[in-house]
Amino acid sequence: MNRTYFKSTMREISDSVGRFVSIVLIILLGSLLYVGIRSVGPDLNQTASHYFEKQKLSDVKVTSTMGLTNSDLTSIKQNKQVKQAMPVHMTTLQKRRNQIVSVYGYQNGSKLDRLKLVSGKLPTKNNQIVLDKKAKQNGYKIGDTYRLPKSASLKRRTFKVVGFVNSPQYVSSTDRGTTNLGSGTVNYFAYVPKAVFKQKEYALIAVQFRNPKHYAAGTDQYNSYIDRQKTKLKHTMRNRPSARQKQLQTTAQNKLDKQSAKITKEEKQLAKVPAAYQTAKTKAAKKELIAAKAKVKKAEAKVKAIAKPTYLYNDRSTNPGYQDYFDESHSIAAIAIIFPGFFLFIAILITFTTVSRMVETNRREVGLMRALGYTKHEIAMKYIVYTLLAGILGAGLGGALGMLTLPQFVFSLLSNNNLSDFVGVIPWAYLAQTMVAGLVATLGSALIVLTINLREVPTNLMRERAPKAGKRILMERIKSLWKRLSFNQKVSYRNLFRYKGRMLMTIVGIAGCTGLILTGFGIQNSVDDLIPAQYENVQHFQAIVTMDKATRQIHAGQISAQKSALIKSVTARPTHGTANDTVSMVVPKATTNFEKYVSLKSVNGSKKIKLTNKGVILSEKLATDMNAKAGSTIILQISGKKVRAKVTGVIKNYAGHWLYTTPTYYHKLTNKTYHATSRLVKTTQREKLSRKLLKQTGVLNVSFPQYAAGELSTGGLGSVVLIMIVMSGALALVVLYNLTNINISERIRELATIKVLGFYDREVTAYVARENVIFTVVGIVAGWGIGVFLHQFIMVKAQTGSILFPMVIHYPGYIWSVLITGLFSLIIGVLTHYKLKGIEMLDALAASE
Repeated sequence: MNRTYFKSTMREISDSVGRFVSIVLIILLGSLLYVGIRSVGPDLNQTASHYFEKQKLSDVKVTSTMGLTNSDLTSIKQNKQVKQAMPVHMTTLQKRRNQIVSVYGYQNGSKLDRLKLVSGKLPTKNNQIVLDKKAKQNGYKIGDTYRLPKSASLKRRTFKVVGFVNSPQYVSSTDRGTTNLGSGTVNYFAYVPKAVFKQKEYALIAVQFRNPKHYAAGTDQYNSYIDRQKTKLKHTMRNRPSARQKQLQTTAQNKLDKQSAKITKEEKQLAKVPAAYQTAKTKAAKKELIAAKAKVKKAEAKVKAIAKPTYLYNDRSTNPGYQDYFDESHSIAAIAIIFPGFFLFIAILITFTTVSRMVETNRREVGLMRALGYTKHEIAMKYIVYTLLAGILGAGLGGALGMLTLPQFVFSLLSNNNLSDFVGVIPWAYLAQTMVAGLVATLGSALIVLTINLREVPTNLMRERAPKAGKRILMERIKSLWKRLSFNQKVSYRNLFRYKGRMLMTIVGIAGCTGLILTGFGIQNSVDDLIPAQYENVQHFQAIVTMDKATRQIHAGQISAQKSALIKSVTARPTHGTANDTVSMVVPKATTNFEKYVSLKSVNGSKKIKLTNKGVILSEKLATDMNAKAGSTIILQISGKKVRAKVTGVIKNYAGHWLYTTPTYYHKLTNKTYHATSRLVKTTQREKLSRKLLKQTGVLNVSFPQYAAGELSTGGLGSVVLIMIVMSGALALVVLYNLTNINISERIRELATIKVLGFYDREVTAYVARENVIFTVVGIVAGWGIGVFLHQFIMVKAQTGSILFPMVIHYPGYIWSVLITGLFSLIIGVLTHYKLKGIEMLDALAASE
């Protein structure tokens, strides 16, 4: 392409800066959102993988109901796929009524589960302790004296706080796991030097497998690989339960043998005493020996009854917050498939129309260049350069901005995790996809129109196309209606159907933008309504009070009603599958009036489900995870014991995994005596009640589920909402501007004609605006349908962990979608008015030939 022709291309850009910028902006907005949102999931995964690799998070933790020994450690290390195995001492203690702490043994230079120092230093002396960062909420600070309750596991009780830490074992910034103590919830963790522990057995052994293919954390490949390695590890450890049982029996029997030998020796000594010299003291000693022998026999029976210990192999999914983090990452990735794709589709559609119209407008120039002897290739190069520049600039800038801004913005709003350093990856695939899409919209559309036009002879190209002929429309056949319309109205309605392509593009563009805006408000409504829906429509109690004894009563003026129940944290998994959920099991002492505390309604809300002695009732999201329905069976782990429970119903529930059953069925499952050590409490005064109850004897803990649920991780979705609304609004503005420009350029002679006929500027604007108003109204109504569909699709994909979002869009969302689209339409209307005022009638009507 010669220099003169290049100048012509640059002149084309400078003469139509608004059109060029609008094309770049549309592609930029589409690319920015597409690359940005689609990068969020992979970037969140990469951030977690980098953190876990840096802190050497273990893949599996092996535990046993009878503790672990060096023999267990040796057996684990015999597995060739085990890269590292580290034994850990740990005990859980109740420091105060409302403070339960898990204390770990700290190993300097540990190979697995390394602590991340937040402030201070790590312990170097036996009198030093580091606390979980969360412990700061309890008022602890560096330099404080920290006292633990008396424990058989520790050599000392008093420590000096020297630092605060995060642990890769706890991804959540709030959840610290469950325990059998107190309320059943651990408040925070602590680390003391392992030399402080006097336990012989280990609480757990952390295991890291070799990962030759470097599967990233949270991916299906990693999960499948770890499942395979767990199976192999179980096979390696298959003889350990029997060996451990024998060891425990032998150790206990040896102690009893020593006692028996001592008793036998004393019996022989007493037997040597002649009957005449036996005193009351001697006779009493004989009776004591007889009683001691009976005790030894009972103890021997117990030794023989020692069962095989149960070995558990818990992978990372049981770590607090781990699965929730990746669930949220996966849900955002799922949203990214539909929303940005639809956004980019609208952008491409409008760009395709704009570029096609631009080339069509230059038909005369193309014909002139052909007549002057320029080849088709030379003529096409001008438009190829123009569209390449617009496509590459828009897709390149948009992709780069999306990659660099949106993922980090979303991560910054995820406040419910301990991952501190954001690590992004370059999404080459998404960048390439958006570049291809941008070039298809710009270069592709230009080449298609050029190919069609260049087939015509130059003389035809240098003539304007004849305006589209008007046609009778359906409304004209309704004579009673048609007669009532004014001349301007009749012209407007005819023009609506005269340019069907433009009408369709305008409606689709406005509908797409309105739908995207409504979807954003709908997501926000669903997130905001999560807590009210759960604690107003499902659970009607405000507090759970945990007692040390079932017989104790609680009294407070702030309590309006209370119900006795047993509440335990249990683990649930399906009979087939790898899901593993922590569940709150609620067993009311009496089922009478239980609906006043919990509404047990079917998923569609049309039927009440009753508690029976035949099985358990599951919350909806739990049932989904367990792939269960009425009549199914699930596996529960209650206080270390695995049992099979029958499902009798599934109820509507939004936050948390809940399971409800009766005392009779609880006894059938566990074979344990039922004790209602908790109270479901109705109250309106949270702070006063908590302070008052914690002063009462026997009250171990007071929790408020509604406030705990307020910490559920929905920050990622909330940030996506803001991005969606802002970007959709910006796209709506540019789309309307472009389509209006196309409308005017297509009908420039028509508009100039009516100005010559004496129409005032305002009347000419109304002539065009009337059509745009109709397009906008139809587009908004169609957009509502698109928004409802997108919202439901996205909220189903966005379900994470134990969260099930309510499918609601409140009326302000519809109003705002109308106002935003209407406002932009009004702005474009004003710009159109001034553009129409500037039409030069003589130039527009000048003969083309």
